Amino acid sequence: MPTSDAATARRATGTSGDLAVLLRRAGLRMTSQRATVLAALGDVGAHPTAEAIAERAHALDPGLHLATVYRTLRLLEEHHVVSHVHLGHGPAVYHLAHERHTHAVCATCGAQVEVPETMLTPLAEQLAHTLGFVLDPGHFALSGWCMHCATGGGTGET
Repeated sequence: MPTSDAATARRATGTSGDLAVLLRRAGLRMTSQRATVLAALGDVGAHPTAEAIAERAHALDPGLHLATVYRTLRLLEEHHVVSHVHLGHGPAVYHLAHERHTHAVCATCGAQVEVPETMLTPLAEQLAHTLGFVLDPGHFALSGWCMHCATGGGTGET
C-alpha cells in the first residue's frame, strides 16, 4: 500500500517530509521498489554507495533485483529526489536531494567536511555574472587538505 511504503521510507531516511508527496511532485508514484530503495538509503548511513544501498535493499526485499535498485536510483536522481556526489576516487555516494550540501575532502587523510552552500554563493554569483556559468557545487567534492594535514601532521593514510 502506498501510504505504508511512504511511511517506511520516511522513517528509514529520517526525514519529516512525506516522500510520497515529494515523488508525486516529481511526477512519480510511490511503489514498493521505490520505498525499499529509499528505506535502504536511510538505513545504510551517511553517503552510501549504490552498492551499499543495493545490498541493504536486497536484505529488506530479497526479491528486489540489483538492476531494479540501480534503475530506481537513476530515476529518482533524474527527478531530483536523490543526488549523487563524487567524494574522490571511489564510487559515487547518494543522499536525498533536499539534503543538498557540498563536501570538502582531504586529499591526504580522506577526512570529509560538509560545506554550507552559502559559503560558495559568492563564487557561484561571480561565475554566473562573469562567465555565464551556473555552478552545481553538490555534484563533486572540493579537494584540498584538512587543517591537520595542511600543517604537516597528516599521515597520508586514509
